[in-house]
Amino acid sequence: MKTFIYSVPLYRMMNNRETEGSLTGGIFTGLKIEVPKDIRELLIPGEKVLHAVRQARLEQAITPDSIFVTTHRIIVRRPTTLGLRRNVTDYRYTDMANTRIEKGLINSSIYIDMRFLSEECCLKGIPKKSAVRIFRTIEERIARTRTGLPLSVSEGAEDPLQILKVRFAKGEITKEEYLSMKRALEEL
Repeated sequence: MKTFIYSVPLYRMMNNRETEGSLTGGIFTGLKIEVPKDIRELLIPGEKVLHAVRQARLEQAITPDSIFVTTHRIIVRRPTTLGLRRNVTDYRYTDMANTRIEKGLINSSIYIDMRFLSEECCLKGIPKKSAVRIFRTIEERIARTRTGLPLSVSEGAEDPLQILKVRFAKGEITKEEYLSMKRALEEL
C-alpha cells in the first residue's frame, strides 16, 4: 500500500471537470467520473482504469472519495483540507484476501480484507448499478493474481470479440455497449 500526499492549487481544482455539475449531483448515489490527470500519471505502463466512480456525498458531504479500479490495483483518492490536498492510496490485488459486498437501496459498499494490513479496504457509497460490476472485476483480478494469469487483457492471447462476449455475459457492459463495441471491432 502506497500513500501519496500532494497539494492541488485552488484555481486548478475549480477548473477540474470532476467538480463541474450541480451541487446536489451524487448526493445519494455517487457518480461515474472521468479519470483525472493526477491519477493517469500514477498508472504504470500497461495499466488501465476499468472503473472510475465518486463516492456518494452522504458518506462524506464536502469531499467524497474517488475510487479507480484498474487492471493492477484499486486506487482511492481522498481529498482533505476542503479539497486543497489529496491522499492517494493504492491497494494491490496480490495483497487482497476476502471480499464482500453490502447492497443498499441507493448505493452499495464493498469491503476487502487485506492480507498484510490489520484494517480492511472499505469502498463505501458506490453507485448501486456500478457496485456489482466493480465487485466482479475485483473478484476476477484477485483470482487472476492467485492463479498466475495475466492481469492485462492485452497480455493474454484471447480474441477481442470473445472478451467482449464474456464481458456482456458477466453483466459488465450493457447490450447497447456490447453492440456498439462489436460493430467497432468488426470494422477494424
